[in-house]
Amino acid sequence: MGFTSGGKTLPDIIDEIAAALIASSANWSDGDTTWDTTETSNDTDTNRRCLKYTGDAADIWLTLESINDNGHYYGASVYAKGLRITFSSSWDSVNHTYGTTNSQTFIGFQGDDSSPQADLNSMILTYYLWVDSSGFALMAKPEPVSVDDRQSSFITVVEHMGTKEYSDGLTNFYCFTQRNVGVSWTDSNDHDYFEFMPMIRPFAYETRTIGQGIQFWYHDYNNRYALKSTGNGKVYFVKPVICNSIDNFTPIYQSELFFKFSEDAGLVDGDVIAIDGETTKYICKTIDSPDSTARLNFAIKYVA
Repeated sequence: MGFTSGGKTLPDIIDEIAAALIASSANWSDGDTTWDTTETSNDTDTNRRCLKYTGDAADIWLTLESINDNGHYYGASVYAKGLRITFSSSWDSVNHTYGTTNSQTFIGFQGDDSSPQADLNSMILTYYLWVDSSGFALMAKPEPVSVDDRQSSFITVVEHMGTKEYSDGLTNFYCFTQRNVGVSWTDSNDHDYFEFMPMIRPFAYETRTIGQGIQFWYHDYNNRYALKSTGNGKVYFVKPVICNSIDNFTPIYQSELFFKFSEDAGLVDGDVIAIDGETTKYICKTIDSPDSTARLNFAIKYVA
């Protein structure tokens, strides 16, 4: 639990997240022990983990899957491998799968116009990860694979909202995801639930449009999502606002795990931002990907 970084395969990162969540709180437990990451062949079905959260009025299951087979049509003539995240309101313990009421997103970071060749069981991701009892924030960049021409980096955040602004009768989780390339690579057509959803409020909405359901503060003239003052050297930022609808008129929570910054705001990769009067710190990370120079600029939690 806490911040880690380095290089691992996706199944190993999934295992690290699952182990850290279970260790962080009695509310997290292994939701199905038949879901594990012991498989070493090019078979995604066993490279997955199921977690159960019991801290709210209704239990919820969170699954993380390394989707490693080649045949998933995902967008305009694009095939992809990657990470699938599912929230489910029930669990089928006989068939070992999520219930019919679920919300999903697929982060297809390893793409190609024909069939991605990289094996996610061996391909290394450079990653930056925060995990605590509320969830996790993960940024990752795949190592270059010359035969796959649509590799992207990503951030994904799963967070349990401890104190909501008002009672809404909905789950206390959300999931935000962004890749360093636009959704044009992989945004059209749905195949067997393999669809990219940048923002999810489980069982309330899923949206394929960046900016719906979550709001980041920025200055209108130059998109400075955070700003390092040239006057006193302090950093000023607003935590992203989570909403209960895609029109963004229903703020419910502000994230404690991450925020966005831009590179013209006086912040650079590796900067550590300390919160005045608290021990909490965030680390700024800037990552591109093997097939795009576009960059993700996010600060994720670094010290509690």
